[in-house]
Amino acid sequence: MDPLTFVVLSLLGGVVAVDGTSFGQFMVSRPFVAATLAGWIVGSPLEGAAIGIVLEAFHLTVLPVGAARYPEGGPAAVAGGAVYALSDHEPSTLLLGVLVVLLLEWVGGETVRLMRRANVRLMNDKHKFQGTARWLELRHVAAIAVDFLRGMVLFAVGALILVATVRFVAPLWGLGEELPRLLLAALVPGLLASAVRMVGWRAWFAAAGAIGGVGFILVAG
Repeated sequence: MDPLTFVVLSLLGGVVAVDGTSFGQFMVSRPFVAATLAGWIVGSPLEGAAIGIVLEAFHLTVLPVGAARYPEGGPAAVAGGAVYALSDHEPSTLLLGVLVVLLLEWVGGETVRLMRRANVRLMNDKHKFQGTARWLELRHVAAIAVDFLRGMVLFAVGALILVATVRFVAPLWGLGEELPRLLLAALVPGLLASAVRMVGWRAWFAAAGAIGGVGFILVAG
């Protein structure tokens, strides 16, 4: 990844971070969209979409309502999409990348919580100008800027961790590619099916989706 591409991807990480809540909410922060855009930037949009589909399946049941704590998918998905698109595209690499990205998403969620506390302190500044329109505007822009920088840092750190993982951990996988392939085939349809029913029979829908996905891979592969 050349420096210019890294900078562009960092900016994308900032964009998807603010899109989640602070500004826009145009849905580019969805894992599938963010990972596909990252793959496109590095020249492999299909590979970016591949990891994006898996990550999106995990997020279909995430409801970012109010002050709820939830994993943040955008910046981590940008890192995952870019690094996987530049990798060997093997199923084991995809599975390992998904696991790391999911951990990064929880870190991102914690930074959102910390940013909310920082925003409270920002709005309670003792040197405020009696809550004038100008004061509110400056604080609002400052909060969005902090969120943007947070997304850039999350992408940069996540990308470095993923690159190290792909380079040093993925080669240690010694069980071949068929097992990760079957695991992914069960995981994605199972998660998609479970999202159809979020209560009640959800587990049965997930099991049916997983069995169907594995069956398709075994028959078609």
